[in-house]
Amino acid sequence: MYDDPNRTAAVQHMMRRVDGFARGLGLDEAATHQIVEKIAAEMPGQSDNEQLDAARQRMIIASS
Repeated sequence: MYDDPNRTAAVQHMMRRVDGFARGLGLDEAATHQIVEKIAAEMPGQSDNEQLDAARQRMIIASS
């Protein structure tokens, strides 16, 4: 599998956007990155807002 530069950029962008939210939930960077990676892989054609909403929902579940 090769590294897709667009996906890498999308993951980095999303990580910056959800950092404070994830910290507020008590999630570490590794857990946050894993969630963001999955969202980027599962929802490549969705808007940033849709991806961010999905990531936040999964973070809430992961922090429970």
